[in-house]
Amino acid sequence: MFFRPSDTPKNIIEMLEELTPLVGGLENSSIAGVITTDAFAQTLIQYSSIANALNLEIPTYYLEPTNGFSLKMLSKFSEKSENILMGKVYTLGELLDALEMVHDDSFVFVSNFGILEEMDKKGMLELRKIVDRKGIFLILSHNALEINELNLISEFRRLFFIPELFEHLLVMRISGYRGHYRLNLTVLKAPPEFVKNTGEHSIPIDSKIKLILE
Repeated sequence: MFFRPSDTPKNIIEMLEELTPLVGGLENSSIAGVITTDAFAQTLIQYSSIANALNLEIPTYYLEPTNGFSLKMLSKFSEKSENILMGKVYTLGELLDALEMVHDDSFVFVSNFGILEEMDKKGMLELRKIVDRKGIFLILSHNALEINELNLISEFRRLFFIPELFEHLLVMRISGYRGHYRLNLTVLKAPPEFVKNTGEHSIPIDSKIKLILE
């Protein structure tokens, strides 16, 4: 089926405010794949994006196979922390079932996506179809204790199977020196209007880190 592209402004959720000038926000029917390499970076992308969705009063869901979520931490980023719904998924099939259950035009954050079982091409294409059909804002994240920095494309393929299906591919790391922190960001893929920012960036992030340290 063909359709005429529309230039009508779309709904956008900021993943992390400091990222917006470089890669924009997450639009309806978009998928971001995010690799983090430390707890600070994972905490920032997870709680900032969830808080931004909650503050826009968009139905918000959090899914993971582990027990890595804290309402107390979320409350530092959003006064509406009680409005999130959570669930457990252990396989790609369970994630697909969960996405079928969420409201249309909702925000879904999936943590530790790279350890889900039963990954295959058919399942990833079905995930893409569901996101498109339901207008979901989807972030698939994985906090990797060790990655091959010399071949990040292979790391995305290992953790996300078909990275070509994603609108955003980001690697995030936090470095600190004498009480000051920077977000070291690799942009491998971004929407067309931000493709000029593909590459490496270093962004001051003190104010957000202070929220975590309080």
